[in-house]
Amino acid sequence: MNYGRIVVSALAAFVVFFVYGFLVHGMLIARDYLPYPIGVYRTDQNLMPVGMVGIFVAILVFAIIYARSCSAEAGPGAGAQLGFLFGLFMAGAFVAVNYATIKISGRLALELALSEFIEWTLVGLVVGSLYKPPAKLNL
Repeated sequence: MNYGRIVVSALAAFVVFFVYGFLVHGMLIARDYLPYPIGVYRTDQNLMPVGMVGIFVAILVFAIIYARSCSAEAGPGAGAQLGFLFGLFMAGAFVAVNYATIKISGRLALELALSEFIEWTLVGLVVGSLYKPPAKLNL
């Protein structure tokens, strides 16, 4: 595995993740969070660094899984496919569970699920574009 490329691709995907998240959750569907200011979502940003570290670790794990499973011909398409699968995982493990356990609307849950597919597919595109396996030596 090419550890430097893993870290670089994870850092780039981290930036894309947060830009996408700001555009979608901070602007496009922000109004759908408004009915839940008390008791569901935090309104202060004091714990944002914890969330950022958690997301970076998740993206780094994604990049490692991609690196361990990709062939020399892999690229953005393979990354996007793995990202889509991660999005499906997140929609089930995160969104569906949250919808079942916290008081959010079906509309917000659907928007969150859709955003997981897109967000992780973008992460996969970035990782697949930037990660290149080490060259094989032909002796």
